[in-house]
Amino acid sequence: MKKCLLLLVGLVFVAACRSYPPVYEVKNRMVTVAEGQTLRHAIFQAGQGRRWVMHEEKPGLIKGYLNVRSHEVTVNIPYTQDSFSIEYVSSENMYYNPKKHRIHRKYKQWVRNLEVDITRFAQR
Repeated sequence: MKKCLLLLVGLVFVAACRSYPPVYEVKNRMVTVAEGQTLRHAIFQAGQGRRWVMHEEKPGLIKGYLNVRSHEVTVNIPYTQDSFSIEYVSSENMYYNPKKHRIHRKYKQWVRNLEVDITRFAQR
């Protein structure tokens, strides 16, 4: 019984101390944009396909919002004619640690998928 209790306490401690990965950010990702396509349009297409809500804040800057169940993420997507970045802005229920700049592992997956899709749509 004592061993089970120690094991349970150890598991709780390990779960409480688990570390989250660093915030994944895309910095000046160069992309070849197909003739007749714009990077702005590719960003909106990629966002729509991944259920991101995109709003153009000003020319060259799009703000993206993603809401999955109780999790919310906001990113800035500055872009030029041939490059873009994806920058963390804020989140809810993603265990973001500003001191260590770490966040829930799903964040990387969501941003990475958006990055891949933006590149794919730009090249169509």
